Amino acid sequence: MTEKKKCVMTIAGSDSGGGAGIEADLKTFAALGVHGTCVLASVTSQNTTGVQAVFDIPVETIGTQMDSILSDFNVAYAKTGMLSSPQIVTFVAEKIKEHKIPLIVDPVMAAETGGKLLQKEAVQTLSKELLPTAFAVTPNVFEAEILSGMTIQTAEDAKAAAQKIANCGVSYVIVTGGHLEATDIVYDSKKDEFTLLHGTFVKGGTHGTGCTYSSALTAYLARGYLPKQACRLAKEFVVRAILYSERVGNGVSPVNPVGSTVIKSVRANVIENILTAYDILKADPLFPTLVPEIGTNIAMSLPDIFKNTVHSDYYASKMYPNQQACQTENISDSFGTFLSVTAAFPGRIRKVKDKTGKLTAEIISAPSFGSGSNLSKVIRSAQEFDETVCACINLKYSPKIIESCQNAGLTAIEFIRDDEPSDFDAAKEWGTWSIVKRTQQVPDIVYDVGGFGKEGVLRVLGTDAFDTAYKVIRICNEMRKEKGK
Repeated sequence: MTEKKKCVMTIAGSDSGGGAGIEADLKTFAALGVHGTCVLASVTSQNTTGVQAVFDIPVETIGTQMDSILSDFNVAYAKTGMLSSPQIVTFVAEKIKEHKIPLIVDPVMAAETGGKLLQKEAVQTLSKELLPTAFAVTPNVFEAEILSGMTIQTAEDAKAAAQKIANCGVSYVIVTGGHLEATDIVYDSKKDEFTLLHGTFVKGGTHGTGCTYSSALTAYLARGYLPKQACRLAKEFVVRAILYSERVGNGVSPVNPVGSTVIKSVRANVIENILTAYDILKADPLFPTLVPEIGTNIAMSLPDIFKNTVHSDYYASKMYPNQQACQTENISDSFGTFLSVTAAFPGRIRKVKDKTGKLTAEIISAPSFGSGSNLSKVIRSAQEFDETVCACINLKYSPKIIESCQNAGLTAIEFIRDDEPSDFDAAKEWGTWSIVKRTQQVPDIVYDVGGFGKEGVLRVLGTDAFDTAYKVIRICNEMRKEKGK
């Protein structure tokens, strides 16, 4: 029998608003590729404005949930969140000791939205009974003050508080830095060693940050990362969750643990779409004859999926969440830079003759974000009037090609390059912008006939790269019909 995959377990309260608690834990586990199991300790009636009611699950039922999970799953790490009463804290501590599970304690005492979640008499129980069983505890400054009995105003205060908390026997104390200029204090009590993890404040919803941090830490530890590595990665994960927080409700917006995962998936889909479009075009023998002397390209932008959900201040400066993250460091991945929302082929698509003299369309490298700046301007200009237009392919101009476009049922509108004003916005393409502004619609094709030293160009626009490629194939089919006459 193959070894069971390692899982994680959260023992916490439910947030009916979906922003914190078990809901945030499970979203975080899933986003980090770890299977999450859950033990419900309390049910809260809660939304973004506060906690209206709390109902504690009987300890017997908490116990049967834990027994059911641990009898079947290979739980590598567990974490606790909201454990509201002394009885629940004591019971969970006994169960953890019984099963010898490495435990991360998130000492949840109050909701970010307002409302106490830990009974006053349960604080002492948590310190004396639960923390001695734990591998790590992740208090924010407010929670660290209560657990240590100290006032924390500086990083040095936080260090002293962490040492005092660690006296209960916990190996790692991480004082999260939401109130310490975004710096986390990581204390390794076994080595009596401090690590400061500096960060930068970002704008966005913060409801559920503590739950998300502790569950991310749990997931990274279960995946085999060393504690300090796991702390750093968990901190970065929370920053992304804040950046992609969703504007829901009337109060404190919740973090979005899957936001960065979604945007990576969307970026991958854009790259795949461009590659599919290229394969379609390359298979048509007439396509290389439509490639301008300067080469062609296929560009596609991200659909603006976050514009109506994230906080409006992201867009006050027309800055995407991923661009905000790059204000302090240039973040990129295998798809190119996060600073761009448009991808294309670096070096364009060139027409090349093979040994037999056959004309083909060849690429230099795979598409990536940050390439195709000229077509990016075309797309941006079209999107000002129609946000569904996300792609563009440029072709060479000739009267016969325009005739084939029209015979294929495609709308093609001309502009005159020489009419462009000298002070036009450099971030847009004047020809496309002027046509869609005048007609209040985006045609299939915007073109110019060129001029002195300038080649005439068609800009084929579409909802995605595949759509634009299909339009080009329609042009090729019409050209074949004309040749066959």
